[in-house]
Amino acid sequence: MMTSPPRSVDEIRQLQLRALQSGLNTVRRTNAFYRDRLHDVTSWDDFERLPFTTKAELMIDQRDHPPYGTNLTFPLEHYVRLHQTSGTSGSQPLRWLDTAESWAWWERIWADLIYTPAGVTPDDRIFFAFSFGPFIGFWSAFGGSQRLGAMAISGGAMTTIQRVQVMRDLQATVLCCTPTYALRLAEVAASEGIALRLRRTIHAGEPGASIPATRDAIESALGGQAFDHTGMTELGPTGVSCSQRDGVHLFESEFIFEIIDGELVATNLGRWGSPVIRYRTGDRVEVTRDPCSCGSPFMKIVGGIRGRVDDMVTIRGVNVYPSQVEDIVRRHPTVVEFVIECRTDRQMDEATVVLELTDGAVPDEVSRAIAEQLRTTLGVRIECRTVPRGTLPRPELKAKRLIRVVT
Repeated sequence: MMTSPPRSVDEIRQLQLRALQSGLNTVRRTNAFYRDRLHDVTSWDDFERLPFTTKAELMIDQRDHPPYGTNLTFPLEHYVRLHQTSGTSGSQPLRWLDTAESWAWWERIWADLIYTPAGVTPDDRIFFAFSFGPFIGFWSAFGGSQRLGAMAISGGAMTTIQRVQVMRDLQATVLCCTPTYALRLAEVAASEGIALRLRRTIHAGEPGASIPATRDAIESALGGQAFDHTGMTELGPTGVSCSQRDGVHLFESEFIFEIIDGELVATNLGRWGSPVIRYRTGDRVEVTRDPCSCGSPFMKIVGGIRGRVDDMVTIRGVNVYPSQVEDIVRRHPTVVEFVIECRTDRQMDEATVVLELTDGAVPDEVSRAIAEQLRTTLGVRIECRTVPRGTLPRPELKAKRLIRVVT
């Protein structure tokens, strides 16, 4: 964990290696999950010989050693927070523990590396539109707002209408939620005749805030400048978009990042009580080290996370990610919600974009227009069809865009 921002790639690498070596000394002695997987790291060549860690391995470890698994560096009484993954993939949620020190690390990253670059100040009133259940969600963002000195407003245990009303009544200036739920809040606010006056919105859980059409839709509906934030329960908060609006800077002061065959692999450097080392995130990315006018020394994910490795579908030989479809669909303001149905027909993958439209939209016209844009932009024919209002789910957490249909 570094106390001041590094100024060059060489400085970043030196600081990372020192932080890694310090943390591994403790992990190798007392962490049962990692003890036999690690060796001395005196150079980057040594580091690159360490094995990858996968979510499947962590899930098996927790299944075989309930309830927390063996990736614990300290005795259980040293841990003060329990959170878990969302479980939206259909698997059992993965539990994760934090010490007081690692939770302070989470909150510091939010205050210093996410809120401040996004232009959030102590004068803001930040509304958190999530359930406040065990899913890690924006819990650390809530704590980070207090560290920043801003007012933190809980939106737990509320309906969407109630959240919109509270945001109006308390004059919230910043919103934290998933991109999909931001659009749902905007939809309800419009139907209730409520005008929200936001300065900033910060989104995570989905790539929407880095998809230009989705970001534009959020900003048009809610008025504030939208920022994308990346992170994982297992890793921590990993990045945020900048004023250039063309990608997400990764926090190399707090993590070691590698790109292996287009997949983001990460090692955290401030969470040694339950670390992940060379963790395969499953996120498909493209990165650049070109200088950024925002002044950040950190590498940038170009255009944000492209998609999940396991979410890509190949339709007639063309690789398609849900984020590519979303960028086209969200250009049409009459689209309220959508999902992508995938099926296999005669050993070939086929896809249908299912659309829910605003009242008064002409379904055939919108479907034809989107289908044509998908064909010309992606180079593949994808069918579009519409369903009645209220048919598709409005998730508060991560939206499940890709649905596998068995035929």
